[in-house]
Amino acid sequence: MIQEISNWISSQDPDAVKAWGPIAIGVLTVLASLAIGALTVSVALLTIRNQRLQNKSQNEANIRQFNLAKSKEERDEIIKKLNSFYGPFKELRTQSKIFYSKFATELQAKYRKDTGARFRTLRYLLEGKRFTGQDDELLTEILKNGRRQLKLIEAHSGVVDKPELQELLGKLCAHIRLLQLAYDGKLSGPASSFEDIVFPLPIDGAIESAVLRLQDRMAQLSELDETSSLRTGSDAKTDRTIEFYDENADAYANTTAFLDLTPIYAEFRELVPSGRILDAGCGAGRDTRFFIENGYIVIAFDASIGMVRKCLEYPHAYCIHRSFSEIAFNEEFDGVWACASLLHLPFEDAKAAVAKLSTALKPKGVMFVSVKSGKGNSWLKDRYFQYYDDETIHGLFAHDPRLEISKTWHSNSTGPDGDQEIDWINVFLRRRTHRISKASKTN
Repeated sequence: MIQEISNWISSQDPDAVKAWGPIAIGVLTVLASLAIGALTVSVALLTIRNQRLQNKSQNEANIRQFNLAKSKEERDEIIKKLNSFYGPFKELRTQSKIFYSKFATELQAKYRKDTGARFRTLRYLLEGKRFTGQDDELLTEILKNGRRQLKLIEAHSGVVDKPELQELLGKLCAHIRLLQLAYDGKLSGPASSFEDIVFPLPIDGAIESAVLRLQDRMAQLSELDETSSLRTGSDAKTDRTIEFYDENADAYANTTAFLDLTPIYAEFRELVPSGRILDAGCGAGRDTRFFIENGYIVIAFDASIGMVRKCLEYPHAYCIHRSFSEIAFNEEFDGVWACASLLHLPFEDAKAAVAKLSTALKPKGVMFVSVKSGKGNSWLKDRYFQYYDDETIHGLFAHDPRLEISKTWHSNSTGPDGDQEIDWINVFLRRRTHRISKASKTN
C-alpha cells in the first residue's frame, strides 16, 4: 500500500508534491501509528481475556480438587464410622435379639398373661430369683454379648454425633451393667428402686436411622444416581393435596399428634411383634415415633416435603420425600403401615400403590390400611379424598394375588376440627408365601 502511495505521489505535479508531500506523509505516519496502537491494544485485551479464562479455569479446577479431597475425606470418615461402630453394633444387637427371642419364653408368656405387662429380667433377678437350665445358659450369652456392646460403645462413642443417640447408648450401657450386677448377686434391691432402669427400646430404630443417613450422605458424595436413589429427594408431581400439607404442616401435626390409636397399635403389634416397618404416607410422623419407641426399625416416606420435615423433628426418625409411585422396596419389611394415606389417591392409583406396598412386604408380612368410608370422591379444603364402602374396599386389593385380607372393620373418630364424626374402614392383610410343590422339593 505504501508503494502504491509512493508511485501516486511520483506521478503528480512536482510543485504540488513538494508543497503537500510532507503533510501527506505525516498524516500517513499518524494513521499507521494509530493502526499499530489499536492492534497492540487488541492483542493486549485478547491476552488479558485469555489469562482471565485460564485463571477462572484454574480456580474451578482448584475448587474441584479441594472438594474432591474434602469429599474423599468425608467418605473415608463415613466408611470408618460404619465399619468400626455401626456395622459391628448392629451385628451384636441382632445376636442379642435372637438370644432374647428364645430366652425364658414360658416365663414371659405367663407373666404377660397374669399381669398384662412386659416381663423384666432385671426385676426378676432383683427379687432374688434365678434362671435355670437353658434359660441360664441363654442369659449368660446375653450378658457376654452385652459386655461386647459396652466395649464397642466405649471405644467408639466419638463416632456418634447426635446427642439423642448418645443418650440412648448411655441408657443401654447402664442397663447392661446393672443386669450384670444383678446376675452376679451384687445388687440387693429393692426391685422397685430400679423400675426406671429399662432397656431403651428405640435403640435399634435409632441406630438404623443413623446408618441410613450416613449411607445417604455417602451416595451424595460418590455422585451416585441421584435421580433414582431412594433417599436423595423427590421429583413427585405437586398437586393441590400435597400443597395443602406443605402449607399447613404445623397445624395438621398439632391436630393429629394425639389421636388415640391404641387398639389398632396393639393388634398390629400382635401380628408384627418386631422387625422393620414401612410407614407409608407417614404424615407428621406420629406413628413413626410410636413404632421406633416400641423397638421397631422404621423407614417412613411422604409426598409432602412439609410432612417429611415434621416427621424428622423426631431425632430418631428416618423419612424420605417420596410419593407412592416412586417407592421401590423389595421384600424388606415385616409390616407396612398405611394409615389414612391411600385415601388421597384416585382408585386406580391407589391400586397401583397397593401393589408397590405388597412388593415391599416380606412373605407373611402384614399390611394395615385405613381409608374413609363413603361413596365416590370429593375435594375438601384443597385435599382430594377417595371414599370406600364394604364392596369397593375389597376391589382395592383383589387385583394382587399376593395379598389376602385377614380382617376388615369400621371405626369412628372425631374430625380435626372437632365438628364431625369420621367413619373409617380398616383392613389387615397378609402377604402370602410362595407355595412349593412336593415334587419341587424332591427335585
